[in-house]
Amino acid sequence: MNIGIGDLTDFQQANVITCAAVYIDGQKLITGDIPNLDGMVNFGRVFPRVLLDNLVLEAARKQGVNVITRCKLEHYTVYDNHVAIDCKQEDKEQNFKVKLLVGADGSNSTVARIMNGKRPDPQHRIVAVRAYFENVNLVPNQAELFFTSKSFPGYYWFFPMGPTTANVGVGMSLENFPKTETNLKELLNDILENDPSLKANIGTGTMVGKVEGWPLSIYNPDATIVKDRLLLTGDAAGLINSINGEGIQYALQSGRWAAESIISCFAANDLSGSALKIFDQKVRREIGFDMSLSNLVLQVIRNRNLNPLWMKVLKIFIAQAKRDERYTTICGGILAGMVPTNKAVTVYFIRKSILQALTTAFYGEGGIFRFIKQFTVLGSIAVWQVLLQRKEYWKWFKGILKGAWLSLRLRNQ
Repeated sequence: MNIGIGDLTDFQQANVITCAAVYIDGQKLITGDIPNLDGMVNFGRVFPRVLLDNLVLEAARKQGVNVITRCKLEHYTVYDNHVAIDCKQEDKEQNFKVKLLVGADGSNSTVARIMNGKRPDPQHRIVAVRAYFENVNLVPNQAELFFTSKSFPGYYWFFPMGPTTANVGVGMSLENFPKTETNLKELLNDILENDPSLKANIGTGTMVGKVEGWPLSIYNPDATIVKDRLLLTGDAAGLINSINGEGIQYALQSGRWAAESIISCFAANDLSGSALKIFDQKVRREIGFDMSLSNLVLQVIRNRNLNPLWMKVLKIFIAQAKRDERYTTICGGILAGMVPTNKAVTVYFIRKSILQALTTAFYGEGGIFRFIKQFTVLGSIAVWQVLLQRKEYWKWFKGILKGAWLSLRLRNQ
């Protein structure tokens, strides 16, 4: 999708990532190239978000968009023939009258909060923090992803931004069980201090600026994203993949779908919620099933009691990926946001995963007897935890059933 910034010097000079390494519990298990898929480039770029936002803004301005800066939405009121918007611009009140209001104001969307009368449910939130470092040790074209029980469900990352600078951060689901109050800034500092691989990367490097944090709203198929003369798109509509935290590509896609829907509604002279529903239907049809499937996966791994099991499952995926290029493309593509999550529920992927699990059990380190011993220990602990936390486990299990039902419902749309 061309958004008018690909040929700009600042964009071309952004650091190029062509491969990624994955660590589990501090051990590097695999390094591979970004998948080469039809219709997509097999590389990514890393540079500060504020710079990207500015490039997109200036590209829009060149296309004739009237940009009003330092103007914050405070409230709006929908009338039969317009929307009255109240804003504050440098401590002065500003009022606007528009035919349609599009909320593209991010995960903390004011438009969405007023539309729905509340903020997103914690169940549909993930949180992340990041910091920039300079004078670090890195492979300029290699991103690094780290999975440990400390940060799961979630991961932390090391993304090179240039020859000696990097974006380092951690992201996690907000609502997990057993419920813990995780301070991500403290967790990031702990990881930087105690993860040997990440600590080696940082070396004598220093942080530039401060640690920044933000919440991200993930997809909620029950959420309202259109009403009379109102439409939400991108992060404001919760169009973020809950597995990898990716949102930019969905913002671009939904922005195009929103524009097409709005043009159609203007042509019909109908900006009612029922007319704008064509946008909601487009979102559900194109990405609703995949987003809900990602949410189902997240619901399963919210149970942090089972983090030792989830780490073993990730190791099984990686072991198979080392042997099978097609399997590698699916796993790497899902992590990179290039392959839909539903590719992980195909007969091929499930069969290969089960076979690898059996291979690991019978021929892995220690053989079948060690596997039986570990399985017995984990099983006993899990049963004891169920007895102690019956309500929490029942809530978790109901969430899985609901997620599965929503995924099946959206698959058939």
